[in-house]
Amino acid sequence: MTTFLVVALLFVAGLSRYARASQQVEDLAGEAARAASLERNTSLATARGEETIRASLQSRGLSCAQLTVDIDVSNYQPGGVVRADVTCIADLSDVALSGLPGTAAFTGSASVPIEEYRSK
Repeated sequence: MTTFLVVALLFVAGLSRYARASQQVEDLAGEAARAASLERNTSLATARGEETIRASLQSRGLSCAQLTVDIDVSNYQPGGVVRADVTCIADLSDVALSGLPGTAAFTGSASVPIEEYRSK
């Protein structure tokens, strides 16, 4: 009975971590797209988006075993859109006993419009 209870608690903890990680990655993508949209050119926008994600991960105390960031600035112009795609492969080996996999990939994406009347 105790074993079942421990496995059930690990399973619930694992599901909670899944939900939280998924939300965090979505937030990261939104922050990155917003930060990139505020820059003045595409190279600064890409760098700012990637920098924002890494800083946010660190400030939140999160880590990814593997992090992939794609800041799409192909439509970077007044009235255009900046898109950020983030993939984080997280290590979940501490809750793997409950039947959950040892790693999981979480993806998030966000698009932010660039002001139409901004000056260059």
